[in-house]
Amino acid sequence: MTDLIYSEGIIQRLSQYLRFVISLKDSGKRTVTSRDISENTKINSAEVRRDLIYFGIKGKRGVGFKIDDLIESFNKILGYEDNVKIVLVGAGNLGRAILNYKMLNKFGFHIEYVFDNDQSIIGKKISGKAVLDIAKLKSTVMDKSIKVAILAVSPDAAQDVTNLLVESGIKVIINYTSVPVEAPPNINIQTADPIEILLHTLYYLSRTGQAY
Repeated sequence: MTDLIYSEGIIQRLSQYLRFVISLKDSGKRTVTSRDISENTKINSAEVRRDLIYFGIKGKRGVGFKIDDLIESFNKILGYEDNVKIVLVGAGNLGRAILNYKMLNKFGFHIEYVFDNDQSIIGKKISGKAVLDIAKLKSTVMDKSIKVAILAVSPDAAQDVTNLLVESGIKVIINYTSVPVEAPPNINIQTADPIEILLHTLYYLSRTGQAY
């Protein structure tokens, strides 16, 4: 894995390219053109071509690029050869919906642990994952060296849980609550699309230990 740090703009674009080509592969497609990528990501076609040329990604005239080759190349550039473990905090309706969001697994992002403080659901399984007592969150996160968490708790609990995640060593928090939360500057908190966030922030985390 290279230690070269690319610009934020390039990483954002590559994240969008990767998301698009993976969705194409799922639909049964095997090749794609730079024009297809441009039209579906809304990134200027010249910019797409420059990015592909810059990284030495070559296609075939009249055919385009092999999707499998693009996925492999983008993964190597972004540093996602390994699966990324995630903790989900909150097993209510929102948490259940997130657990059923299959796109995360397609990108190698796996929710390994689910936590809640509701005694009526602790110990039960949701989408194959046992719900653990939130009292075990800190020890689990630290023991397993997990750096990413999805926050799906009630608004009144959001900040307290965020504080707990920070104390546990979490570096990236995807906030699905309806309220903003605060954390130290070295903690990346995001509220947008989880796939693009993870592709983007984990690139920097894998290189520097910080998720800018």
